[in-house]
Amino acid sequence: MIWLLLALLLLAASAATIAFVHRARRRRRAAGARPVLVPEDLAARLAAAARAFAAAAPWQPSSASDAPAAAAAIEAALIAREPRRALEAAESALAAAPGDPAARIWLAWALCANGQPAGALDQLGQLQRGGVTETAAVAPSASAAAAGPLAAYVAARAAHLRFEHGAGATGAVPPLVTTADLAIVTLASGRGSATWLTGATDVQLSADQVRAAIAEHRGITARCLAGALDALDAAPGFTDAAYLAARLAVKAGLLPAARALFDALAPRIAGRPDADAFERDRRDLEDPSGAVAAAKLPPPPTSDKAKRSRSLRVLS
Repeated sequence: MIWLLLALLLLAASAATIAFVHRARRRRRAAGARPVLVPEDLAARLAAAARAFAAAAPWQPSSASDAPAAAAAIEAALIAREPRRALEAAESALAAAPGDPAARIWLAWALCANGQPAGALDQLGQLQRGGVTETAAVAPSASAAAAGPLAAYVAARAAHLRFEHGAGATGAVPPLVTTADLAIVTLASGRGSATWLTGATDVQLSADQVRAAIAEHRGITARCLAGALDALDAAPGFTDAAYLAARLAVKAGLLPAARALFDALAPRIAGRPDADAFERDRRDLEDPSGAVAAAKLPPPPTSDKAKRSRSLRVLS
């Protein structure tokens, strides 16, 4: 009788242990399906920035004391959804005052609006005053206070846009869920296999290349999110910086803060040049199925002679 009782107790203990292990594994898998891809301190900064943005009055870069004389014309062209006219005005302003750092920053902004991030980063890299470079302006540091909110925002946007273009995205405001985002989230959760790079020929990624691609995506997302937050620290009501931070928060897996920013942005985005992109992003945030399906499409055919990025492209 005693042995039977002991056997039953052991059986019950074994069953409880097995159930605990299975529950732990399910929790790990569930957590892995929604990975957070940036350091915890950025998550805290993002939540604080979302609250501050909702409470702050709108801030416009043209209101800054060092804004060039052409700032109003550049903003008017952007609001009118004429990015080419904005670029021409910014180029003329810099030609008239080649030594004005603010004019160069506004030119970089206009280049971003025209989908030319490499040109924007080149302009920022030429600045000699304020230490505004691609790496300095997107690092989580006091760069926004030193160079101003617009410089920090433009540097972060240009750096991330260049990365997205290198991974196959197009346009000044690519879709909220790109091919690279889908591939990274899938791989980071331990799923997926048919990942390839674009180059002279399409080749599958090795395990080392997968790890490098994940690290690159996480690194650029974190640096650019920090840059957008630097801009919001300096100007809490800066709508463009808040929109960039909201998009990057989605890519980083910080969905509650991203939704809070999107909700706070909604009443301020009407009539802006990126209003259509914002509504598209908000729909994709609520129902990402269409965006995910589009991101799964294979890369378009390109000429073997074309110079193509060796960045993460597609995961199926």
